[in-house]
Amino acid sequence: MLNSIDPRELDKKKIKAENKQLIEEIASFQRLLFTEDKQSILIVLQGLDAAGKDGAVRSIFSGINPLGSNVFSFKKPTEEEFAHDFLWRIHQQVPRKGMIHIFN
Repeated sequence: MLNSIDPRELDKKKIKAENKQLIEEIASFQRLLFTEDKQSILIVLQGLDAAGKDGAVRSIFSGINPLGSNVFSFKKPTEEEFAHDFLWRIHQQVPRKGMIHIFN
């Protein structure tokens, strides 16, 4: 799908305006999520080093309230973590109701 997009044909001003609108929508959804306190959101970003994950988090989630969100980075597992199943070390980082957690 991405190979059908020619970056030379993209309108940077239009994209920035769309991003601003989407960031405002995400902030609005976060307020509803926090107010209802019934569900949570877990966002998982996976990619190689220097793939732009940190920049994406800073940009996309710039409008949300930091009190209702957390970002976690998982480095090389410790020996204790490695002795358990793959998901053992992240279980305690899963978001509680009303929260957004981003696993980077």
